[in-house]
Amino acid sequence: MNTERKIIAMFAAVLVFSACTSGRALEDAPIITSATHQHTLYNGRGQPVEAVAAKEGAPSVVITYFRSEEDLHADRDGSSEAPAEVGNYFVRIRRPAGKGYRAGNDVTVEYHIQKALVTITAGERQEFVYDGKPKSVVFSVDKNVQPDVAYRAVRGQPLSGPPTERGDYFAVISWASDAHYMGASKEVEMVIK
Repeated sequence: MNTERKIIAMFAAVLVFSACTSGRALEDAPIITSATHQHTLYNGRGQPVEAVAAKEGAPSVVITYFRSEEDLHADRDGSSEAPAEVGNYFVRIRRPAGKGYRAGNDVTVEYHIQKALVTITAGERQEFVYDGKPKSVVFSVDKNVQPDVAYRAVRGQPLSGPPTERGDYFAVISWASDAHYMGASKEVEMVIK
């Protein structure tokens, strides 16, 4: 009987010791290293919000995108996929419990995808040699858009197309704003000698 009690006492001591050493206190949820307002420019692809727990080894955050603040508060129509279209969004960053951390309060981020800029590149003055053929202004754009080109004589008379005759002209290269890109324009002086 004494031996039996000793075994039970040793077993209970082992249980108490392991419970004391393995039951560490839970830490507060780590803070999120993310701005509360984020802006990005349209590029045609989903652009996820960057949100990382400040402490290594913490549970991964859960990010959900909402189209409006009302949807965020009602917790409806959320998506784990980052939006790609121009607009204003609201993002909920959830900090779950686990790996020795308590769950944290949700973090809300305003997320804006703005229209991208269109850059038109062209020489300020372009010279051509007369050969009887129309002369088109030379330019490039940095986005996949097709700008309009309008030609006019120096005196302001609009032309129906690129100039052909000797003289001084202006070309106006312009892109009107659309759902994805801001408007842009550039005026180029053209001379046919």
